[in-house]
This record gives sequence, structure tokens and C-alpha cells, in this order.
Amino acid sequence: MAVLICVALAATACTADGNDPKPTGGVDQAAIEAVAGRLADDPTEAAEQLVAEIHSADPARSAAATAELLRRAGHPIVSAKGPVVAMPDQVAMYDAPVYAELIPLLAAATRAGDRYTVDQFADLLHAVGLTAKKATFAQLTTVIGGWAKAPGDHPVFVSAAAGVRALSAHRQQVLFPGADPETAYLDPLQTVLLLGHATSRFAEVATDGQPQAAARPGLVDRLLGGGVAHAADDGPCKALSRRFGPAPDPVAKGVIDTAKGYLKDGLIKLLSEEAQDKVGRADELWGKSSAAASAILLLLGARIALTADKTSTHFKHKAGSRDEHVLLTASATFDLETALDKIDCYALAGVSVPKAGPLKDFTIRWSAIQPQAGTIQKGGTHLLKAVSADSVKWTRGVKTGDDGKATLELKPPVEDPDGEGEKLTGQATYFASLDKEGLPFELGDVYGLLSNPVGFGVGKNFDLLRDVLVKAGLPAQSITIEVTYHGSDIVLAQGAGEVNLILAKLPKVYVDLVSCAGVAGPFKGTAGYDGVRSGQLLQMAGEATGVHVPKGFAGRDNKISFTPNDRPGPQPFFIMKGEGGNQFLDGVIRFYPFLNTRAVVLADNRIGRPVGDVEIQLAGSTFPFSKLSWPVVRVTADPRCPEVRYTHDGT
Repeated sequence: MAVLICVALAATACTADGNDPKPTGGVDQAAIEAVAGRLADDPTEAAEQLVAEIHSADPARSAAATAELLRRAGHPIVSAKGPVVAMPDQVAMYDAPVYAELIPLLAAATRAGDRYTVDQFADLLHAVGLTAKKATFAQLTTVIGGWAKAPGDHPVFVSAAAGVRALSAHRQQVLFPGADPETAYLDPLQTVLLLGHATSRFAEVATDGQPQAAARPGLVDRLLGGGVAHAADDGPCKALSRRFGPAPDPVAKGVIDTAKGYLKDGLIKLLSEEAQDKVGRADELWGKSSAAASAILLLLGARIALTADKTSTHFKHKAGSRDEHVLLTASATFDLETALDKIDCYALAGVSVPKAGPLKDFTIRWSAIQPQAGTIQKGGTHLLKAVSADSVKWTRGVKTGDDGKATLELKPPVEDPDGEGEKLTGQATYFASLDKEGLPFELGDVYGLLSNPVGFGVGKNFDLLRDVLVKAGLPAQSITIEVTYHGSDIVLAQGAGEVNLILAKLPKVYVDLVSCAGVAGPFKGTAGYDGVRSGQLLQMAGEATGVHVPKGFAGRDNKISFTPNDRPGPQPFFIMKGEGGNQFLDGVIRFYPFLNTRAVVLADNRIGRPVGDVEIQLAGSTFPFSKLSWPVVRVTADPRCPEVRYTHDGT
């Protein structure tokens, strides 16, 4: 896969040939060296520093940091006209040169929050032939989460993996099987790093800086145009091939034999044993995505800017009012931010770049994530929905006009009665993406059998490119609207159970708390124990198990009121002390970090949606001999909370 970057040759002996034309546009070597010079020696720390720089306020420094991270991850940095800008240390991805001219675009798209879903990444792996069938979210996040964490893993893999994880951490996400597939995503830089390491072959970098005899193109290179373009003469398009070790088999040389931490080692385990054996014997499989991946990165030039006339609103208090409506505007343009008319060398040789400007007559697709959907009271299943006149835009998309713009008008529901209950806040996140069937290139013209300076390059990659680009689509852009409303977001934390003290029992310990304001609380209600008369046997049983049951009464409940803090993790609350002032009953609530859609039927036949769990602890610890943990659920009604109905008017 080809990626986009221009990195300084910090800490390596390989520099651009003096006879090579100077690269134009994109990131330059001096900027990369300035970023690289202040990095930690540890590859994980260095990757984390680079991610912080990528999201800094300086776009030029962000682009340079993007380039350095890619270089450390194994991507050669080249110019679209042929010269090599920078090479990785020791080993490099043979099939994944990155165009320096496209690096500022990659950095900008990453900073702007452009996103590919994990499902789209699975589509990419399937389209290039790595997986026989599409991998699941859990499979891919398991592989990514465990990538290059073992002692002794090669720095090129550690740098890439640490960079991917740090990019997720920057937006407070973790890629793991339990994450919410709707909200966990890959930014464009993560997509580039992962696709490169999933599909490329590795080669030794020539350490003496001397030109090497170029290997003859393999069959796949000749037919697909993947990998490095090898010109017949010694022109600029041959510059990259001179930087790799001797022919004919760069994959089997030197440190590559013993390098540990390959991402593809984890990915091929998703295949059958027969398919794994085939992959192990067919190096061509790893190289055939080069031109396709380069094209995907070029497509980042198709930019969507998503704006709203207001970023917060409130449920309506009067039907027919439009003051609370929100107007979203998606502006689609093509702009590489660099002067690049035609790519002369490497994987996209011969491709003409579209002119900058608005993208007219392109279809914008809309989607949304509304975590509150189905949790607020009757009629309030959406915080926002499209107005009647725009409902067809929501289902079928909308074409951009001459100015490249498309709009979507949204409305909140009406409160009845208005202003009753808690003032609550929800968030509706909307996404706009260019339709994947409408790419800003005419594939039949651009990716056909083109003549170009190296004789092939894109060549017959037409079918592969069409398949990959249409399946992958384009990254989406998002905007979040804060929506306030009055009413009840009802969360119950309740349960009861028996405590077996071996020699005696507490027939019932219980908790019954409700929040009318969602997981933020406050939670109010009662908790305690019941149904037992204190006696010598009970006290002995308690002492034997370390549970100090109060003497002198058969049960007790306490009124509880507690508000969870805003930190992740368990939320403890006090229930009551035992004999001698020792710890007796305490509670803890744990909220899930993701949306759970499974249903729970409560004792009174209400349907709840789990948001966490509540546990009663004895003597400050989980009691091992009894089940004292129950789901914390959202419900639509409870007599302790005000009832408000919501309806969407006809606007």
C-alpha cells in the first residue's frame, strides 16, 4: 500500500542522491529533521510525542510529524516526480512508498477528524485479497490491540503500533473487542499505517547509500503496477529501487528474517490453515495493494467540511416553532493544497490530478449516532430528526450544488408538558460522507492502460482499483449537536439476594436506587438487609466470614443519596456500618464504557437497557459465596420520576 509522507533521514546513513531532482511541494527534509531531533530514544515514547505534534496548532509541524511517524513505521518517502526524500532505518516496506506532496493533506484530514470505520478497513483487507471473507470488528480490534507489544519486537513495528494506539488515545478511544463499533473509528493516518503493515513486503535498506542493481519487476508488478516502478533507464523513477538491498529476494534478507512483531502474522491467523499456508508462500499477495492504497490517499483530496448554524438546541416547547431547528451544511471540495497536475513516478504514475474547487453533483450521504435513542420517555426516540421536507435527503442522500454544498435541516421533538422534570443534556453526532460510487476521478479514463514514464505503474490495475475504492469509500466528517430537554432519563440500580454465611444466612440484602437524570445522578433510594433475627449463631457465622452483622435487630435500611463522580471506574457508595462500627454493607456501581442494546426484563416486567452493574459488598469486599451483583438499567418510566411525553410535529 502506498502512503503519503516526506520524512527526514534522521539517524540513517541513506540520503537523497545528489543527482536526483529536488522534490517540490509537500513536507521537506529540514522540517522533518527539526521534529525528529527532539524525540525520545524509546520508539513507543517517540511515537506518542509525534502524535502530540500531529495534533498541535502548527499545520507545518503537524505535517512534518506525520512524515516522521510514517518513516519510523517503515514507509519510504518519495516525490511524485521520483526523488527519494527519506528512507526508514534498517527495513522498509517495499510496496509502500508515500508521496511527500500528499503528507500535508493526510495530516489535515487526521486533525480534522476524518474517519474510516473498522468495517471499512475490513472491506479494504478483503478487497486486496488478504482475507477470504471480511473480518469482524472483534477479530480486527483483537489483532490491533495486541500488535507489537512483546519484548524484542522490531522498532519499525513498535513505532507503527504505538502510533496507532496513541492516535486513538488522543481522542480518548481504545481499539478493543468491547468498544462500541458505532463510535470507535480509524483516522486516515491510522488507516495508512495499518493497511501498509497488513499488505506490504519488507526489504532491507541499503546502509552504504550506494545504488543497488535494480531487480526486474515481478509478474505481479508488471501486471498490476503494484510496488515500486522500475524504469528501464536510470532516471528519477528508479531512485527508490536503488535504496533497497540486493536482488532478487529482498524479503528474505538480513534482519527481516528475525524481525518480530509483524501485524500480518496476527491477521493471517484469521484465515483457515490452508489459506495461511498460501499466504506464507505467496509474497505477491502483500504487494498488490500499492497502487490502490496510493489512490485512497489521493482521494483524501476530496474534502468535506461539515458545519451547523447552531451547535446546541433545546426540545420544543411549542409545536410548529422553527427556532430550535438546526441546519447542517456539507461543503465538498477537491484540494490537494499543493501544485500537482500529474504523478510521474511509482504506484500512481500517469494519474492526472483533478483541478481544485467545489465538487458539483456529488451525492452526500448522512448518518447519525444518538446514544440517547430509545432511553428517554415516550416519543423521544430521537434527539433530532430530519424535517419532513428533508426526509428523502436522509434516506437517499442529496446532490451538491454548483458551490459543492448540500444541506440537511433537523428538528427536535416537542415536550408535553414543557419544562417539567430535570434539565437533561444529550448529544447527537451527525456524519456526512461523499457517496462511494461518486469518486472525483473517472476511473475508466484515469486508471486505464495508460502510457507513463515508467511503462506501467498503474497499468492494468483498473479492476483492482475500482473494487478497492468503491468498497472503501471516502472518510466521513462529523459534527456533534448538544441537545437539552426537560423530563426524565431514568436509570435503576436495584437488586436483592441471599447471603450465605456458611453457619447462618442473611435472607435478604438489597439495593433500590433510581436516578431521574441519567447516569450522572444523583441516585436516591434505600439499601440494607432484612428477614433475620440476630443471635449467637449468626454472630459466630459473621465472625467466621469476617462480616460484622449488627446485633439486636432483624433488619435495617438506610436512605441513600449519592452522585457519581466524573471519573471512569467503580463508583462506591456507603450503605451501613456493622457491629462495633466495622464495615458491613457497601455498594459500588460500574458503568459500561459503551452502548449496550440488549434487553433486561425486570421483576415487574418493565424492559430495561443495561448501562452498567451494581454490587453489594460485605466487609468492604466482593462476597465469594453469594451472587450480589445486578444490572443497572435504563427504563422509560418509574413512579419516582416525572413523566413527560415527546412528539415530533409536522414541520
